[in-house]
Amino acid sequence: MIIQAVCSFIMLVGIFVLSFHLEVKELGLVSNLNAMMIVFGGTFFATLLAYPAQKLWMTAQLLKQSFEGDRQIRWTISTLVRLSRAYKKGGILALEKEGEKLPSGLVSTGIGLIVYNFSRENVEQILHKEALFTCGQHETAYKILCSMAKLAPAMGLAGTVVNLIRTFGHISTPQNLIGYMAIALLSTFYGVVLANICFVPLSNKLREFMDQDLLRMDMIQEGILDIYDEEAPRAIQYKLETLSGIQPDPSAPDAGILKVPLNKGVIETEGLHAKTA
Repeated sequence: MIIQAVCSFIMLVGIFVLSFHLEVKELGLVSNLNAMMIVFGGTFFATLLAYPAQKLWMTAQLLKQSFEGDRQIRWTISTLVRLSRAYKKGGILALEKEGEKLPSGLVSTGIGLIVYNFSRENVEQILHKEALFTCGQHETAYKILCSMAKLAPAMGLAGTVVNLIRTFGHISTPQNLIGYMAIALLSTFYGVVLANICFVPLSNKLREFMDQDLLRMDMIQEGILDIYDEEAPRAIQYKLETLSGIQPDPSAPDAGILKVPLNKGVIETEGLHAKTA
């Protein structure tokens, strides 16, 4: 982390030294590259001063996942139902075999705990702690995006100041001032655009994903505990679909009519629309 911070600081200094010595006399490709170098490069390396590169990579991965929210919830429901069915039919060996195919995450952890015969209380506690750890990662990613949203306009303003200093150092006649001012304001333009069209919307998208993923982790904990209690797969599916608040996938094999016995009759539902008989 110290090496990364030192390298990032050196790159920041290099960017501003280069911007002072790069000859820019009129609006064009060079002036745009100069402004983008200060704003994009300055924002990136200033962020690296505060956060490890691994956390920036994690933020990028979470942003990618944020555009797959509903699909992840559907995958969670179908996976938990499939695991429950395997446990019902083949016992612990079948569940272990299915668990080996899962990607790393909360579902895989929960199935592993069941396979290794942890108590129900321990399973619940460990899943809760892992969910808290995941929420902490999400908060870090959100803070990184908010920091970048603040840094981009600041870097834009710094680039404008740099170009204004050079403008007043090279100005010969007042008529040339307008052209040089246009060059100087490019950095501010890129900083404002980068912050308000990129980082702010992405941070809002990530916040929405965080709320959705918190619901998904609650569903996983409920589903894993139901599998531990050997609940019926159809009952688990109905419960998770109700918790998720999304319409079940009509192409899924278990998306048909579900009947759940109750004290006062039978609930017959197609998807999430229920009628009490």
